Amino acid sequence: MRLYDGNYIVSSGYGPRKLSNGDSSFHKGIDYVGVDSKNIITPTNGKIVTSQIITDRSNLTWEWGNYVKMDDLNGFFLFFCHLSRRTVNAGETVAKGQLIGIEGQTGYTTGSHLHFEVRRKSDNIAIDPDEYFKILAAWEQGQVNAAKKLVQEKTGFDNNTMEYLSKHPYPDALFLKLAKAMK
Repeated sequence: MRLYDGNYIVSSGYGPRKLSNGDSSFHKGIDYVGVDSKNIITPTNGKIVTSQIITDRSNLTWEWGNYVKMDDLNGFFLFFCHLSRRTVNAGETVAKGQLIGIEGQTGYTTGSHLHFEVRRKSDNIAIDPDEYFKILAAWEQGQVNAAKKLVQEKTGFDNNTMEYLSKHPYPDALFLKLAKAMK
C-alpha cells in the first residue's frame, strides 16, 4: 500500500522506542519520510472525519500538529500527522490514491516526516499499520474476487475468456469497473 506519491522510507517503526532527545515511549504508528515527493496520498477510499491543526498543549492530540483523521469505512480510523499542509476537509469523501496533504514538521517532532497511525473504531486501540495494510490487501482482494464472480455470472463468459481478461495490464481495476457497471 502506498502513502506517498513517490518513494519513501520508514524512519521509526511501530512499538517501543527511545528518541535521540531521550524520550522513550511506545510508538503507536509508523513514521515515514518522503524521498522524492512529500505528497501524502490515501491508501484506500474513505471519508475525512477531521482536518485540523492543534497547537493547544492541553489538547491530547497537540503532538500531531497539522493532521487528518480518515474513516476507511471498514472499521478503522487512519491518522496522517505532522503535515505542513492539508488538502482535504472534514466531511469530504476521498478515493484511494488521492492527495490529502504534504509531509511536514508540525506538532511534537524532531524533523519533517509523516506519522501514520491506525486505530480500530470499535475500541480506539492503535494497531500496527503494517498489520492494517495486510487486512486492507485481503479486503481488496476479496472485492476483486467478488467482482470477477459477478462479471462471469452476468456475462456468461467461460473460464478461457475470464483467464484472457485476467491478463489485462490492470485486471483488478478492469473487473471492478465491469462489476460496477453491471450492478
